[in-house]
Amino acid sequence: MGKEQKTFEYTDELKQAQRALMAVQAERRTFLATLPLWGGDLEAARQGLSEEQLAESARLEEAERQASHAVWADEYWAKLSGEDRVIARSRLMHIDDEPDTSAA
Repeated sequence: MGKEQKTFEYTDELKQAQRALMAVQAERRTFLATLPLWGGDLEAARQGLSEEQLAESARLEEAERQASHAVWADEYWAKLSGEDRVIARSRLMHIDDEPDTSAA
């Protein structure tokens, strides 16, 4: 029926880093949803924001950058190559999804 499904044993640190990344991404999406829509014109959008909104936007952007770096810089990825790295990364992004019970 297809290829055997590979399993990946993520470290606790990598799983924590992924969860932190997902949390800051959700926080940033929530924040961005509170801002007025400017039709994709980033410069116009920035001009319409308060100093507090600009500071919060910068804080969240930096937090997301750091969280993303923590995931990608983890030494776990060095032991994988090519397709396995892509598959493992994709699965890590869904680490807290409902488990697949079809193989049981």
